[in-house]
Amino acid sequence: MKTFLNIIKWCIIYCCHYISCLIPRSKRLWLYSSLAGKFVDNAKYLFIYANKSNPEIRHVWICESDEVINYLRERGYECYHKKSAKAIFLSLRASVQVYSSYSVDICNPAYSGGVFRFNLWHGTPLKKIEYDITKGPIRYLYYPTSFCEKVKRFIYSPPLTKKHHAAIAASEKLKPIFCSAFRLKRENVVIGQHPRLMPFYWNRNDLIKHIHEFETKALENLLVRFRSYDKVCVYMPTWRDSNPEFLAQALPRFELLNKVCAQNNMLFLLKTHINTVFNEDVSMYSNIELVDRNIDMYPLLPFTQILITDYSSIFFDYALLKRRIIFYPYDLNEYLDASREFYFSYDEITKGSMIAYDFHQLLDLLSENNVVAEGDASCLDDYLNTTSDFDVTIKFIKQAIA
Repeated sequence: MKTFLNIIKWCIIYCCHYISCLIPRSKRLWLYSSLAGKFVDNAKYLFIYANKSNPEIRHVWICESDEVINYLRERGYECYHKKSAKAIFLSLRASVQVYSSYSVDICNPAYSGGVFRFNLWHGTPLKKIEYDITKGPIRYLYYPTSFCEKVKRFIYSPPLTKKHHAAIAASEKLKPIFCSAFRLKRENVVIGQHPRLMPFYWNRNDLIKHIHEFETKALENLLVRFRSYDKVCVYMPTWRDSNPEFLAQALPRFELLNKVCAQNNMLFLLKTHINTVFNEDVSMYSNIELVDRNIDMYPLLPFTQILITDYSSIFFDYALLKRRIIFYPYDLNEYLDASREFYFSYDEITKGSMIAYDFHQLLDLLSENNVVAEGDASCLDDYLNTTSDFDVTIKFIKQAIA
């Protein structure tokens, strides 16, 4: 019965979606949101930037978090609850939706017929995304092979929720990936810098000013703690489609990790993906800190010296800082078999970088003699955008809806 009702619900949503195409929309009303409505990632930074650079447009943040709503209103920004009558009305009137994942973070698809949807996404992908996913546990969302899978996709994540009109890519080399993953024409993938990288281009005073105005007290407290250490290392692994509790395998002995970090007066930050399961208490360790999931890492990363990651796209961004990157693909074969395929050869993309294939190799690379201040990311040059022109997206949208 529940499945049947969900099918009826989505049939109604599809009908309403196309009916809403008839409603006239305002070109001076743009709506924004990010993953799960949190004030993070590309949409966050473009929202702040656009409010200052294009005041003639009404920029509105939509979310389901009362905390975010109060936070933004206190700072003078317009923000409404996704399910409020005001947000629904604005969803029916806005001509543009800008988001970091999916347009459903802004509104029910029933209200978005005729709107221009720009997907900023949330990373330069190494692992395959969206319609390029042909294996693994979420493959059915894009390529269902049985009647049951087709029904499951329709009631949980129908194609209407993944329909975008444009996206941004950092370089020409990456454009074909976004065309394929989001089923876009080449002319609808704009080449430009990702808005979330704005903090990398600010001077220290501007960065501190932004942190005081927009970031959490937890981030400010963390920066104060940094002063007690010679180096700060941040571990940012991606999540596993098939194994959300993988960290027990990645970091099996926190006491050894803490010992190595203490010997080198290094603070080890662990920042988990939103979908990762991690319940271990690390507060007993002097040199290990579990970063609050509500902390925006981008204003924090310029204050770190080392990044450890695996298959997360964060290394593309961190390479712009020209700091040391350590790759930790301890489960590479397992990941490729059970989760996602890659767009690029992992050996090619990590060429010239430090690589640890097990926990003890990682500890060795974190020792004082191995860690250096600057990293060589020349093999990533073709994938990076070194410009600081953040008007590209706004100009593209204006032209598209003109």
